[in-house]
Amino acid sequence: MDIVKLKDLTVDGKGTYGVAAPAVEYQENLPTYLRITDILDDGTLNLSELKSVKVPDSERYMLRPNDIVFARTGGSTGRNYFYDGTDGAFVYAGFLIKFSLDPKKVNPKFIKYFCQSEQYKQWVRSFNTGSTRGNINAQTFGNMEIALPGRKQQDHLVSVLESMGKKIKLNKKINDNLAA
Repeated sequence: MDIVKLKDLTVDGKGTYGVAAPAVEYQENLPTYLRITDILDDGTLNLSELKSVKVPDSERYMLRPNDIVFARTGGSTGRNYFYDGTDGAFVYAGFLIKFSLDPKKVNPKFIKYFCQSEQYKQWVRSFNTGSTRGNINAQTFGNMEIALPGRKQQDHLVSVLESMGKKIKLNKKINDNLAA
C-alpha cells in the first residue's frame, strides 16, 4: 500500500476555489449553485432547497464527473461531495475547494469513500484548536495523505461499498414509505 497525497491523484495537481457570488432563488435558466449547506455529513446532497447563481463566467466553475469538493471553513469544515454527474449540473461556491480526480491514477470513488471514513474525519478534526473549528485551505487538502491500495483492491472495495450504499438507500426508502 502506497501513501500518496490527494494532489498527486488529480488531473492538474491542485485544488481550486469556487465562485464567490451570492445565491439567488432557483431558476431553470440559471446554473444550480452548490453551497456548503447543500452537502450533508454523509456526502449526499440536500436537494430540497437548491439555489441558483448568476455569474458571467459560470462555466469555469461547473463540476465535472470525478470532481470532489470540500468545505473549507466553519462548522462544516471537511464536509465533502463527490460529483458523478447524476445529481444535475452544478456551479460550486467559494467556500468549497474542488479537486478533479484522475481515473488513470485512482478509482475516483475510492477517494469518495475514503473521505467518509473515520481516518479522514480524524484528519479534519486535527485542525480544530480549542473551541474553534479549523479552516483547511486548498494546499492543505492537496497535501492530505491517503493510504492507497492497488487498483484491483480499490475497485473491489468500491464495488462492495456501492452495493452496501444501494441497500441502505433502498432500506431508507422502505422506511420512509412505512412511516408515511
